[in-house]
Amino acid sequence: MKRLMLLAIPAMLLASCNSHEYKITGKAGEDMEGKLVRLKNDTITVDSCTITNGAFTFKGSVNDQTMYMLAVEQGAEFPVFIENGAKINVDLNESPASIKDNGGMNDSYADVINAVNEAGEALNERVEKLIKAGVPYTGIQDSLASELDALKNIYRDGISANKGNYVGAFLLNMVAREFYQELGSLDSVMAEVKYAVEMKQLQALRKTYESAESTKEGRMFVDFTGQSVDGTSSKLSDYVGKGKFVLVDFWASWCGPCKREIPNLLDLYSRFNGENFTVLGVNVWDAESRFKAALESEGITYPQIFVPRDNEDDATELYGIQGIPQIILFGPDGTIVKRDLRGEEMKEFVAGQLQK
Repeated sequence: MKRLMLLAIPAMLLASCNSHEYKITGKAGEDMEGKLVRLKNDTITVDSCTITNGAFTFKGSVNDQTMYMLAVEQGAEFPVFIENGAKINVDLNESPASIKDNGGMNDSYADVINAVNEAGEALNERVEKLIKAGVPYTGIQDSLASELDALKNIYRDGISANKGNYVGAFLLNMVAREFYQELGSLDSVMAEVKYAVEMKQLQALRKTYESAESTKEGRMFVDFTGQSVDGTSSKLSDYVGKGKFVLVDFWASWCGPCKREIPNLLDLYSRFNGENFTVLGVNVWDAESRFKAALESEGITYPQIFVPRDNEDDATELYGIQGIPQIILFGPDGTIVKRDLRGEEMKEFVAGQLQK
């Protein structure tokens, strides 16, 4: 009798574990027969199976809850929100794929996205009507202000309603760059959303905001190393903090707005380069061959630092730069005087600083 009791214990434990597994049951059309379906965590494949007889199944367990991307070979990817005990049904015959779990996280996510899509379609119809009516771009923006706010509120409400699960974190991850554009506001919402800290894009965005905060106007410059045109090592501190104003242009050869600023930079360089002022280009996010070709084609004569993509120092990350051109004026002691300089206003500002 004791022997039977002991044998029963592992079976009970096994049954208990199985009851807490998640299960994903999927169906697909004939065109997907034999294709590989994967569950991915970033670039890592967590599990995979082959579509057989129009169906596929995943089973497993997670420590708490998580989100994987479901991918069919090289096709589209779809978020799947998972917790133990979840029974998830996926239909790849629909476009986009239908992912349901009887009132669970996947249904919550679908409700938000469906509401966003519905509002987006109505918004697009309004835009088309305004364009046909000849309303200028600025007028269209003003006319749609309330609709745009309503669309954003769908996301905000979705984040708030799901702040205790992975759906809220994923929705925040989708809109944070547009909705929360400085460190304080991002930190405030991340503190309310339970799994926000597990979103790598949110962490990267927060780091960018931290860098922007530490290099805002009035702060001292942050040094970095790249290479000069001849390939030798070159630092920002070779130019900045040496007793003169330095106008630093973060740019790339493929960037149209960057190229449009080059004549302005050349004008300032030809007029003021000397003991009190110079211009420095910092080429980023570019190929060395294209960088060097652009120097010739654009007639750039002011000094340059080239920062390779795999450089140990990420110049744009250090300065919290999300887009280029980013043109910064540094003071004689290396203090950041002004960021986001462009066009005629840049030329007027620099001239004003040099006349003080």
